[in-house]
Formats: sequence, structure tokens, C-alpha cells
Amino acid sequence: MAVWGGAGWLLDRWWDITVFFPVGIIFGMAVAIYLVVKRYGAADPLPGRQTTKTPGGRRSRPGTVTTRTQKGQR
Repeated sequence: MAVWGGAGWLLDRWWDITVFFPVGIIFGMAVAIYLVVKRYGAADPLPGRQTTKTPGGRRSRPGTVTTRTQKGQR
């Protein structure tokens, strides 16, 4: 945030306008948030929601153990 805000402030002083400083601050905040999410990962799913799927795309029932069988057998 400080780097991009400082770059915007320098451009504002050099070109005698006042648009780059706020844009630099916002861009710096966006880059900082992106880097934190990239480093530490996205938020975990809510508890109680199962996101894993069994082979074939079907959801498994909670508390059951699935084993692989030949086609057509259960």
C-alpha cells in the first residue's frame, strides 16, 4: 500500500494532478489482499458442509465406508 501510494504521490507531484495517489492506495490495498490470500489460502468451508466426493462424482453418506467393487456389484 505504501509503495503504490508513494508511487502515485510522486506521479501527482511530477504531473501536478491529484488522481494517482488515491488510485495507488486502492491498488496497493488490492495487491496486499491478493498476496495474503495467495500465501495463506482461501477461507475454509463452513463446518458441517462436506465438499469431498467419492470416485464418480457421487457424494458418500456420512459414517459409511465405501469399497471398490467390480462393475454392477454392490
